[in-house]
Amino acid sequence: MRRILFIIGLSITALIICLFLTMRIWIAHGIKERINIAETQYAGKAEDALIAYLSDTSHSPQDRSDVAIWTLGQIRSEKALPILKYLYKNDPEGKTCKGFHNSVLCQYEIHKAIVSIEHRWLGAKEKNWFGSWSRLNK
Repeated sequence: MRRILFIIGLSITALIICLFLTMRIWIAHGIKERINIAETQYAGKAEDALIAYLSDTSHSPQDRSDVAIWTLGQIRSEKALPILKYLYKNDPEGKTCKGFHNSVLCQYEIHKAIVSIEHRWLGAKEKNWFGSWSRLNK
């Protein structure tokens, strides 16, 4: 009986590790894809291209939120922080933009990006901890 419980526990642990790694690969792929979208249209390294994408009002607010804001938060772009704070209207739950993402920038995404950039996880002195994607800012 102990052996069966050990095997079940080991299997569950392996499954959790596989799911975690799969999620990390999926997120990294999404970040690289969005950076590529911005870099095909704008020059500079990733954060410069993403900031230019965000600033270009010819893109829909939904695209700017999805491509630029989310990605800038994921790569923890301190360069984008003043711009994000300027665009933020103190709506952490995104109530003002719910259902209007095709006409206004998503305040919830802006809030998450700001928190991601400013927050120091687990008291780390470096912002390049295990969950950070700042290494993709090339």
